[in-house]
Amino acid sequence: MQFKHPELLYALFLLLIPIIVHLFQFRKFQKVAFTNVAFLKEINLQTRKSSQLKKWLTLLTRLLFLTAIIFAFAQPYSAKKKCFKFKI
Repeated sequence: MQFKHPELLYALFLLLIPIIVHLFQFRKFQKVAFTNVAFLKEINLQTRKSSQLKKWLTLLTRLLFLTAIIFAFAQPYSAKKKCFKFKI
């Protein structure tokens, strides 16, 4: 595969920006005191796991989308090889 504009592939380094933002995004959960603390800790744990999974899936989707856009702008093409036909 060859690219019409291979210099645009340097834009793939820009994919580091969403990763850095994702890794340094510190959202702390607020602690709320209730009477049934054990029940709330279990719910909080499940919420954290599901929200973390959603964050990772969102990051992966964004990275794939940006990668597809960068490759589209680089305009890939495949050079057709010339076939030699022998005449008898």
